[in-house]
Parts: sequence; structure tokens; C-alpha cells
Amino acid sequence: MKRKQNVLIINAYFDPWRSSTPTRWFIPRAMAPYYLAGYFNADLVNVRVWDEVFHGALLDTRLFDWPDLVIFTGLTAAFDRAHQLSAYFRNANPAVVTVIGGPIARALPSLCAEAFDYACQGDVEEMSQVIAEVFDRSHVSETGAPRFDLAVPSMGLGYLETTKNCNFACSFCSLTGEQRKYVSHSEQSIAHQFDAMKRVLGVMVLDNNFYGNNRQSFERRVELIGDRWRQGQFRGWGALVTGDFFKRPENVELMARNGCKAVFSGVESLDPEVLKSFNKKQSMTSDPRALTKLCAENGMFFDYGMIADFSQQTIADVDSQLNAVLDDPTIPLPGLLSLTIPILGTPYFDEAASAGRLMPDLLLSDMDGQKVVEWPKEPLEKVVPFVADLMQFKGRKRALARHAAKHAWHWRKHFDWDQTALAMVRPLHRFGGKINLGSIRQMSQSRKEPPLTYCALSDGLRSAYKPLVPLPSKFEKCFEPLRITDAEGGLTEELLNARAKAAPVALAG
Repeated sequence: MKRKQNVLIINAYFDPWRSSTPTRWFIPRAMAPYYLAGYFNADLVNVRVWDEVFHGALLDTRLFDWPDLVIFTGLTAAFDRAHQLSAYFRNANPAVVTVIGGPIARALPSLCAEAFDYACQGDVEEMSQVIAEVFDRSHVSETGAPRFDLAVPSMGLGYLETTKNCNFACSFCSLTGEQRKYVSHSEQSIAHQFDAMKRVLGVMVLDNNFYGNNRQSFERRVELIGDRWRQGQFRGWGALVTGDFFKRPENVELMARNGCKAVFSGVESLDPEVLKSFNKKQSMTSDPRALTKLCAENGMFFDYGMIADFSQQTIADVDSQLNAVLDDPTIPLPGLLSLTIPILGTPYFDEAASAGRLMPDLLLSDMDGQKVVEWPKEPLEKVVPFVADLMQFKGRKRALARHAAKHAWHWRKHFDWDQTALAMVRPLHRFGGKINLGSIRQMSQSRKEPPLTYCALSDGLRSAYKPLVPLPSKFEKCFEPLRITDAEGGLTEELLNARAKAAPVALAG
């Protein structure tokens, strides 16, 4: 009897805090690997998933010779990590086939086509063609239903995607650079996902913009989710919406009637000038206080993100905005706090590069949102210490705890117990500090990391750039960081070549 093929799907990741241990409580989880897994015929293929966020850094050398096919996905800044891991698998099994897709392949098409056997530019549906070429058509699943069973434990959460891409064009967003059309999933696709999900406590909708630009589609998708909620498949759900969603209060009422318990919206900044520079026109009227009240009065928890841009803002600007939130218990603390990231392929990156704001000798892996990578408006020696304290919430921990308790108490009559617990615990988990627990090897690797300096000019290379096992010299290039800028701050020739469009690559041999 012919043995099953072995497939490993990896979400490559560099932890911005220089930790190799798992980050189990981050929501949402990276779900692309589980959607990709659904395209394999489970009767003929053994599929495993390793998410370097949820499972921690992949350091188990026993896995390197297991797969016949390795698929990499991840955020753009994780290219170096995917390249490193590919070397381990190719060394252990020279016949292994390597595939990369998602934002990395779309941002660096030429380099990915050179480094991997397949560099997929499309969505997860493209996997069917790759499977047929590498194995044969019989190894492709008939339904393509996601393998949520591989995501256990999921902490009671199920994940659902009802649309792809976004109808807005924020200058800092990778979707803007990719220029792909905003489309909705079919009702059949949504039903397949729900069926694969089975019964869960809550559902997180993964859409980049659940609201979109087609009201009929939006209302129908809300009703489809509401039907499953009324059937008792889950206790509530949440989604990400853009600022224009709130301009019609009936949108909030509709989602609340259909079981929605939480929404996330990318407010990004309380500074109108910063929003204009981001082309974030849909958030110009997004007042967190008013949006929190609107959502709470409809039994929904409001969450949002905030970006600090020190190329435009001063320390006093950022400090006063954060203090204003801490002083007002009616507003939640942001669920996401990040520095601006000049993501490859975006208008923001191109503008920052042409304006000379990018620091010299910048690495792609520096683009993690936790360190200064652009020249700030104020002296660097003042900004970097402030950023270090800001990212660790140093000096604000008591205010954080007080705010979390007061915010949960303030809205307790509008929230159920789950939402009240979320309001209390979420900010403490996000800003209270991480406990680095994992395998002995992961914890040991974390201790080898150079100190985090919060500035690209002074950060040392991560320990991952030194191979875990001895490798032949032909793999040395896999451990060289992709440099974005040269010593003068200009874009490197290496990057310009990597971003060039590549012709479709056929499998060698």
C-alpha cells in the first residue's frame, strides 16, 4: 500500500519581543495554514501545522526530514525566517518541495521565485493547482473546507472568513499595495466553514473589512451568521469594521440583533493630520468615546488600534493621547498599540523611502512595529527611551490596572459576563507583560537573544540567523538578512531586484 504524503504548513514569524516561546492568547490566530490544509485530501495526505506565533519558534530538528512538501506563509517581515526554515528542510530531505505564498510572495516575487520551488501570488485557492502538480489531482480535497480540527486547542474560539481584501486604500496597508479586489465568499463557502468549525464558544470573523461596500452582501452575511447563532452553534461573535460602518447606527443594531458581541475598528490615531497622511479617510470621524457608547448601548464591546508615528508626532502628542484614554474609564485602552510600519509595497513605504525617512542599514525583519525604523521628528536620543517605555507600558502599570477595572465596571450593565471579563482582562494581558513559557529548547533560545533596544540602528541580529544545526555552505545565503537600505539610507539593489515581478516558476526536475 502506498504511504500517505506528508505536508507541513508553517506560519513563519519573528517575535518582536525576541522570544521563541508560544504566544497562545493573541487573538486572532493566524488561520491561513488551516484554510490551506483544507485543500488536501485527508485520506491521502498527512497534514501538520506549525504556527510560530501560537506554537512558538520551530526548533524541533526531528521535524526537518518528515515532510514531502513544506508550505510557508506569514507577514512580509517574516521572509528571512521562512528562508531559514527552508534551508533546514532542504538539507534534511533534498527531494522536499517548498512553497511560499501570502504577503511575502506578493511583496518579494522575484526573490521568492528564486528561493522556493513555488511562489504563489494568489489566495489559498491556488493551492489546488500546486497539489495537483506536486502529487496529483486525487490528493486535492473535494470541498476545500478548512481543517479547524488541526487548530485545537482554540480556547473556545472559531474563525470565519466572509470576504477577502478591503475596499479602502490606507497608505500603510499591504492590501493597498497588492491592489486586489474586495470580494465576498459564497454562501456555500461560509456554510462549509461553519460546518467544519462545529460548536464553539464564540466566532471571530477574520475579514479585513466585514462591512465592505455592498450593503446587500453585508446584510446577508450578518443574517447567515445570525442564523447559526440562533441555532446555538456559538454564544456570540465579533468582526473588524471600518469607520464608515458607524455612520449608520442601524448597522450596529443589525449586528447586535444577530448575536454580535464585539467589533474592532482601526481608529489608528486621534490626530486628524496623521489620519490624512495615512489616507485613512474612513476614520476621520471615529471618536472612540462616541463609538464605545454606541456599541455598549447595543450590548457590543468596542475595540480599536492605535499607531504612533514619531515622524509626524512629538513625544508630548503621543503621551497626551494615551493619558487621555487612561484618564477616561468610558473608553477602552487600544487592543493594538504599534509604531508605524513602512510595509514593503505600500504607498507609505515608497513615500518614506523617497523622503529619506528610512534609517540606514535597515533590515526587513526590523519592520515589526516595536522599534524605531524612521527618523523621528524629535531627537532620536529622546524618542527611543520613550518608545521603550511606551511598548512596555513602563510607569503606567497601575494606571492600566485602574483603568481596566473602572472600564469594566462602568459598562457592566450593558455587557454580559463574557464581555465584562473581556473588558477587564484584555488590556492587562496586552500591556501587562508576557510570561515566556515554552519547551526547554524555546526558553533556552530566548535567553540567547541580544537585548532589545527599540531602535533599528542599535538592534543586534536575532539568534535565528545562526543555524541550529551544521549546514553545507550552499545554505549560507538563507541566513543572510534581507537589507532594505544601505549605509546612506537608500534602497538596496538587493531589495529592488527582490521586488521585481517574476515569471511563473515551474517545479524543477
